[in-house]
This record gives sequence, C-alpha cells and structure tokens, in this order.
Amino acid sequence: PSSSLKVQVQSYGEATSGKKDRKFETRSKHWVVLVDDEESIRRAVGQFLFEKGYQVTACRNAPDALQVCRTRTMNENGIQVERLPDAIVSDIRMPGMDGLEFLREIRNDARLVGVPVILLTAKGNVQDRIAGYKSGADAYIPKPFRPEELLSIVDNSIARHETLNADNIKLDDLQSDLDDIKYLLLEKGGGGIGNGWVEETGVFLGPYDREVLESLCQGLTRKSISDKLGMSPRRVDSILSRLFRKANVTNRTDLVRWAFSTGNVKL
Repeated sequence: PSSSLKVQVQSYGEATSGKKDRKFETRSKHWVVLVDDEESIRRAVGQFLFEKGYQVTACRNAPDALQVCRTRTMNENGIQVERLPDAIVSDIRMPGMDGLEFLREIRNDARLVGVPVILLTAKGNVQDRIAGYKSGADAYIPKPFRPEELLSIVDNSIARHETLNADNIKLDDLQSDLDDIKYLLLEKGGGGIGNGWVEETGVFLGPYDREVLESLCQGLTRKSISDKLGMSPRRVDSILSRLFRKANVTNRTDLVRWAFSTGNVKL
C-alpha cells in the first residue's frame, strides 16, 4: 500500500510459517482483504488467516480497502500486472462508509464485481443479512464466530469462484453432464420430475438470474454466456455466484440439476 495508507492498512504478505499441508499451500496462492474498524478483530482474524496460509491485507475502513483492491499489482516476469483480491471479508457496522455501501461499490466496479464478499454482522440482525444478500453478498457470518467457521467460508467462496472461472471446461463434458442429468430426471425420476412432480423451492430468481441459469443449462460456458447476454464476464461471475448460494450448491453440474429438478428451467 501507499505511504498514506500504512497506518490504516496492514499487509501480512506471503505466509512463511506454520504447518504447510496441501491446504496451506493452496491458500498461500490467494489474497484476502479484511475490513474492520475494530483493531482487535483485524489483528486476530488477519493473523489467523495468515497462519492458515492466506496472504492478508487488513484495512480499518472501507475507502482504504477500496483503494487497496483497485491498486494492487504484482510482478510477473518483470512486468507489473493487476492483482485482484480472491476474497473480501468485511464488517457491516463501520463509521463512514459501512459494509453495505462498500459491497455496493464492489458490485458496481467492473473489475471487482466477481470477487467473493463475506460480511460480518451482529448476531440476529436479519435486516442486515437481507440487505447484504440484495446487494450481492456471497456469505454472512454473525459475530461472535469461530475462526474455523470463517476459514471454511473463505475456502469455499474462493473455490466456488474458481469453479465459475473455469473456462477450460470442454463443451463435450458440459453436454455429457446435461445428458446424464436429463436422463436421471426423466427416466429414473431423480429429483422428482420423472415421477411427475417438481421439488418445492422458495428461492426467488430475478430476470438476470434466469437468463444466466437458462444459458448455463443449455451447456454454454462462462464466456459464451457473456457473449450471448452482452454482460461482462465478471458480471456473469457475480450472478453465477449468487445462484450457487441460492441453490446451496458448489458446482455447475449440481446447479443445473437443481434448475431442472425445481422447474426453474424446463427440460
């Protein structure tokens, strides 16, 4: 970070200590931005994530976090290239720009829109959770929380985001998955459709959610969905991430199965 941010921002850098198992090595390649106005929480959570392998930058307010997210670069073969955070963990209740305003800034930024955002909120504050989900939060965790729970949520959010970005998936593989799902649903009754009924779901899908979901169920890749709907790839990422959360699934195949079995997409 720049000199003007040194007091407000602490970078933990690349993890160099602790037990280096496979998860540790995987996490060491990822960067998490932590935002909280309480120094004790910043230090405790930042140090914990660092010791588990993550590169961590801890910020005491949202404007500083935005500046860090928008200006971080890294050296690759002598060339400075843009580096986006792999996940953001932010408190909601902060002076000045709060966590919800910060989240809206992230979702309105063409470069940051697809970054997973996990919000920290007071226990039992339902209104904050509703507002956060409407603004595009990937997950919530109420305070106080167990560090291991936050670690699991961060791990899963990053893994899900990387799944969404997997442009190297072959069209033949996607079509094979679709054929298998349709066979199970229509011929074997998996998920209920083959037996003449549809699984009940109270999940609400907006028009953009439906367009992206229907395109995914046609076997289109992330890039193809972007081209078809005239959306940026990061916007498609954001919508797919929201669909994963709404359907409570972690991969494309399960999301397609959910879409067909609930009747959100017609076979």
